[in-house]
Amino acid sequence: MSKMQYRANAINVIARRDIKSTVNGLGIYVVASLAFLVSMLFVRSNLKGVTENGLMVMVNPLNFPFFIAVTIGATYLALTSTMSVSRERDQGTLEVLFYGPVDSVAYIMAKFLEQLVTFLGLVIVYMVIFFVISKLTNFGMDGSFAAMAGLSVLLAASIVAFGLLLSTLCRSARTSVILLLVLLVLFLAVDIVAGILNSMSAKDMSVTLVYVRVAVDMLNRGLQWISPFGYLNRGMGAMNLGSAKLILSSIGASLLYTIVLLALAMRFLDRRGVRK
Repeated sequence: MSKMQYRANAINVIARRDIKSTVNGLGIYVVASLAFLVSMLFVRSNLKGVTENGLMVMVNPLNFPFFIAVTIGATYLALTSTMSVSRERDQGTLEVLFYGPVDSVAYIMAKFLEQLVTFLGLVIVYMVIFFVISKLTNFGMDGSFAAMAGLSVLLAASIVAFGLLLSTLCRSARTSVILLLVLLVLFLAVDIVAGILNSMSAKDMSVTLVYVRVAVDMLNRGLQWISPFGYLNRGMGAMNLGSAKLILSSIGASLLYTIVLLALAMRFLDRRGVRK
C-alpha cells in the first residue's frame, strides 16, 4: 500500500470510531435538544409579535433561529474535538496511534471529518424540523434558508479547525477548552458591540464614545480575519446582496481559512509531539 492509502485507511478507521462514539453518547443529543429549544424561543417571539400586532412583514423569520441552533451545535463539536485531542495526548492514546500507520495529517483529518459528518447529520435533522415548523406556523422558507444551511457547514468546518489548532497548541484539555470558549465569546462580543456603536448617531455620542467606536471598529475589522464568524458574516452579506461573485469569494476565503488552520494544526502536532 502507498502512503496515501495508509493515510486514507487510518482516517477512515479513526473517523468511524469517533463517529460511533459520538452517536452512542448522550452529549450530542442533549446539546442538539438545547439548541433546538433556544432557537424555538426566537420562533415563539416572532409568533408573539404577529399575534399582538396582526399582519407583519417579516423577512426570512426562520433563518435566524436556524442559525442559532446550528451555531450552538458547531461550537459543541469544536469543544469535543478540542478535548478529544488533548485527552488522547494525556492518556497516551495519541502516542500509541503514532506508533502505527498514523501521522499528523491522518489524525487531524480524521478528527475534522468526524465532526463535519456529525454536523451534517445535525443540519439535516434541523432542516426537517424547521420545514415542519414552517408548515405549522406559515413562516415561509425560501432559497435563503438553504443558503444559510450551506453557510452553516462552512462555519462548522472553520470552528472545528480552529478548535483543533488550539488543541495542538495547548498541553491540557482544560486550557484548550477555556481558550476556545474565551476566544469565541470575544469574537462575538466585539462584533456585537461594534454593531451597536456603529448603529448610533455621532450627534448623540460624546467625544470619548466616538473614539471608543473607532477603536472597537478597528479591532473588529482585524478580528474578522481571525474569527470563524467573520467569514460567516461576509458570506451572509454576499448572500443578502445577491452577488454571485462575492458569494464565491466568501466561500473560497472560508475554505482557505479552514485549510490553513488544519495545516497549522498538523504542523504544531508534529513539532510539539504526541506526549503530554
